[in-house]
Amino acid sequence: MLTKPQLQLLENLKRVAKGLGDEGRCLTDLIGELSVCQSLNLIWKPSAGYDAVAKNGELVQIKSRKSWTTANVNPSGRLGKFGRKAGYPFDKGVYVELGQDFEVSGIWEMGVKTIKKLEIEESGGRPLHVGTFKSKARRLWPDSV
Repeated sequence: MLTKPQLQLLENLKRVAKGLGDEGRCLTDLIGELSVCQSLNLIWKPSAGYDAVAKNGELVQIKSRKSWTTANVNPSGRLGKFGRKAGYPFDKGVYVELGQDFEVSGIWEMGVKTIKKLEIEESGGRPLHVGTFKSKARRLWPDSV
């Protein structure tokens, strides 16, 4: 549930990112956050530890990826860590993939308990692989296939 100015921001960010070419990478996370909020009807509320709030009050941490060299995001690439020094101050994690035109190509979600368990199990406490998250998560958009 984006406000009109937030929707305008999203469209402008996409336009600017496309115009920047590879330098548009720096806008991927913000485009991803706003796109998830638009697609899932979330309230965008960037805060320490979460990025959005669902209508039911759940706090949502969003991770975004876009492939710059191939048509699809590399499943062996890593997401940023969900857990921080302050712990896991959110209820669910969402991963969004953006296509070459910065449009959403897929959205997946996972509960915080599962994310925490998987991150602890990851070698050296490293961030999760994209493929690991996608294989364990529930696909939200487009509808489960």
